[in-house]
Amino acid sequence: MKKIGLITLLSLSAAAADYAQEIEARQDNFQYLDATVDLLDDAFDKEVLDWNEIMPLAQSAHLTVEEQKTLFPEGSADNSRARTKIWAQKAEFEGKFDTLSQQFILISEAAVEQDDVAARAALDKAFAQCRSCHMNYRSLW
Repeated sequence: MKKIGLITLLSLSAAAADYAQEIEARQDNFQYLDATVDLLDDAFDKEVLDWNEIMPLAQSAHLTVEEQKTLFPEGSADNSRARTKIWAQKAEFEGKFDTLSQQFILISEAAVEQDDVAARAALDKAFAQCRSCHMNYRSLW
């Protein structure tokens, strides 16, 4: 009986370790996204907007969000700040990523048109989406 328990424990331990790469990648992506959004925010604080600076930042943020959506496989909550609620509400969680990604696309499109109002509105919605996701799906420890 002890052998079965030990084998089960080792199997569970190995399964948790299988997600270490995804957990590290999603944490790195979140840090990168945070830094990119900070740069976007700084770009919008300038008196004259540099659309050539804004567009690649928005595109990079969009691609990071799209990649991030792939880094939450079932069972990867262990040893991470992610709440298990993510997997219980997977469709809603992924919808928040879709909304965030769309806001960065809207910023890129606004940059092409040099539409300050539309770009700022999309950035505000992106910030709101980040806050919403953190409140719902991130552990605070």
